[in-house]
Amino acid sequence: MNLAWPPRTSVRLALALLCAMWLALPLAHAYDPAVVGAAQRAAEQLRLNLTRIGQEIAAPAIDDSKLAASRTEIEDIRTEALSKAETLVAPIAEVVQQIAQLGPPPGKNASESAEIAEQRKTLGDDLSRIQGTRASLELVAVEAEQLAGRVSVIQRDQFFSRIFEAGRSIINPLLWVDTGLGFGLMVKRLIALFATWWDEVKATASFGGLALIPLMIVLLTGLYFSLRGRLQRWLDAHLLANRAPDEMGRLWRIVRALAGTFAGLIIIFLPVSIVLMFSGFLTPRFNMVFSAITDVIFITVIYWVLARRVAAPGQPAWRVIDVDDAAASRLPVLVGLAAFVSSVSQSHSTLASGLFLPLGYTVGQSALSAMALLVLIALILITLRNQGGLPGKTAGRRVYFSWAVRVAPLVWIAIAAGLVALLFGYVALAAYLAEQIFETAVVIVTLFLLHHLSDAAVTASFDPASGFGKFLRRFTGFGERAIERIGLVFRILVDLLLVLAGLPLLFLLWTVTWVDFRAIFNSAFFGFKIGNITISPWSVLLVLAILIGGVILTKLVIRWLDHRVLSQTRVDKGVQDSLRKGASYSGYTLAAALALGAAGIEFSNIAIVAGALGVGIGFGLRTIVDNFVSGIILLAERPVRVGDWVVLDAGEGLVKRINVRSTEIETFDQCTIIVPNSMLIAGAVKNWTHDDGMGRFLVAVSVPLDSDAEKVRETLMELARSHPKVLTYPEPAVALVRFGPWSLDFELRALVADVFEAANIASDLRYALLKAFAEKGITIATAPALMPPKA
Repeated sequence: MNLAWPPRTSVRLALALLCAMWLALPLAHAYDPAVVGAAQRAAEQLRLNLTRIGQEIAAPAIDDSKLAASRTEIEDIRTEALSKAETLVAPIAEVVQQIAQLGPPPGKNASESAEIAEQRKTLGDDLSRIQGTRASLELVAVEAEQLAGRVSVIQRDQFFSRIFEAGRSIINPLLWVDTGLGFGLMVKRLIALFATWWDEVKATASFGGLALIPLMIVLLTGLYFSLRGRLQRWLDAHLLANRAPDEMGRLWRIVRALAGTFAGLIIIFLPVSIVLMFSGFLTPRFNMVFSAITDVIFITVIYWVLARRVAAPGQPAWRVIDVDDAAASRLPVLVGLAAFVSSVSQSHSTLASGLFLPLGYTVGQSALSAMALLVLIALILITLRNQGGLPGKTAGRRVYFSWAVRVAPLVWIAIAAGLVALLFGYVALAAYLAEQIFETAVVIVTLFLLHHLSDAAVTASFDPASGFGKFLRRFTGFGERAIERIGLVFRILVDLLLVLAGLPLLFLLWTVTWVDFRAIFNSAFFGFKIGNITISPWSVLLVLAILIGGVILTKLVIRWLDHRVLSQTRVDKGVQDSLRKGASYSGYTLAAALALGAAGIEFSNIAIVAGALGVGIGFGLRTIVDNFVSGIILLAERPVRVGDWVVLDAGEGLVKRINVRSTEIETFDQCTIIVPNSMLIAGAVKNWTHDDGMGRFLVAVSVPLDSDAEKVRETLMELARSHPKVLTYPEPAVALVRFGPWSLDFELRALVADVFEAANIASDLRYALLKAFAEKGITIATAPALMPPKA
């Protein structure tokens, strides 16, 4: 039996067989064919849907609700097209990679095997088909965006034509005649609606189910008060230890009242709605009336509670606006009435459409609501202006919305414009102005309350004596500096969220329907292209995550290398530092390379830029690049930091700013020294505050040769130990530095925690030294007078 290795011919045969098997494999797709097939079918269907929508919006009598529905459907089409196009990115990359593995195609005079040629052709066809499908989907997305623009133009035109449509003036008696007739007709149709509803439900509805309404209300009320009690006890124990009204307590009281009111309304209306629905009482037409009543009650009560908590009638200690007691009592009433008028007007318009009331009645009802709302808004402005202010306001007491005084003239102009529009018959414009003024004011107040609440929470977190500050420290275990940074990040995030949520909401309140915020958000979500690079929030977040993860991982590796490897060796400290720095720079470079790769930046482009930079350096940019690299080293290695006290040949002072090319040093004479960064890296720099702020100072004194040296030493040590800012460890020392020709020269050497106080402390000790020497009979040596030459 021959156990030797196979001969060379057998090896060649085996390799050839493996190659043949690899080539003979079925041309398995480098992608999932189902994904590509679904994308192709989606492109065809989405294009058909776009064509249908384009034909629908071309109709001359299309209404606003249909346009809004078409706008939503168009954006759905655009979103799906972009999403399907994204699913083809991976298949295209896989096919391109497999083509690259086949190598470049042969030249004109060269040939390749039939199997390779067939596979290259199949992959090329697949690539063209997938790229064509993706291009078709992207074209659908572009067409959807263009169609959405057309819908926006139609919506805008319809909006302005509706708002500026002229009709009867409020001083025209025919307007109020039609309104009265329409009101009578509405009452008759409501009575007929209820009669029809009763005839329908008395035979089919389950009256026994109505008994569940009080039972459900009792159960939900009990659950609410139980949860509220537990939450209140927890807040009292952890967050609200200080029960005196403070900024956090005042603002939190408003939020708590709104949340409690909303929960109470839900407890009442939710069981009623559920029971009426499942018992058969909530018919479609009756549901229209029930929803209108529910909306009116919800809006009126919520707005009234908000105004009442902000004004705090009879409770000036809890008031957050600068108004007196009389204005605080009137303000919730006026706001509640305005909310009632606004909600009734909106619900009444819905009822009028459902009851098919004549147009003249709806116009009169809108005019009446607009007049009432404009008058109530004017009364609110007068109430806020003609009052004495918060009684007993202390200097540190903070009140909010003081800026509203500067906005009031604009509101008065809008009120005047609404009244003028009513006089000239532009009822829709007046109703629009009245509704938007009131709703905008409520939204702005809510957003600013949330903003102030976040500020108050951050301020309370900084106070270790507050309940919230104690809870935050106990829960997180963070120190003052970490809590300060967390508070800053929290404040920034809250402000950003309020801006991102508030601005679109304000735009939508003013019926800017032609601004498609969903399209803007989708563009931000799917990204936009700059050349061959697609920039999207997700790619930016991925790059930041890779960078942060790379830095953290590098720091962990450096810590492991320092504690587990370098500390166990006897290598020179300079070599250890070089290894440590080399590992850190390598980690940061690798993290940056991975982040750039994730961003889609090709390193060939970086090589081109680096080559151009090298040419520039050769043409005279060497000094600039030297300072630039030195600035990066300063920022990364931090041998000199902002605030350090440094001494250079050019002078000494505090580092104020480290720029890319130079560093600014402010001397103690208020003069600025501009130092190139390369000098701080290549030259010697004396840094008083490199590791910490501790520093040493000297107090030199000379006494006559016949003085008691031990007495002088004890006096100096006593003075140093008695000063509260002189460190006891390391202990101060007194040195007899030299025997002068006519004196003994001493130096008091001591350390202070803050080197910036060293000069003042040394001055204090010199004053004390003069007094102590005078008390103990010690004199300070002076140079003897020169004797005149003998004649």
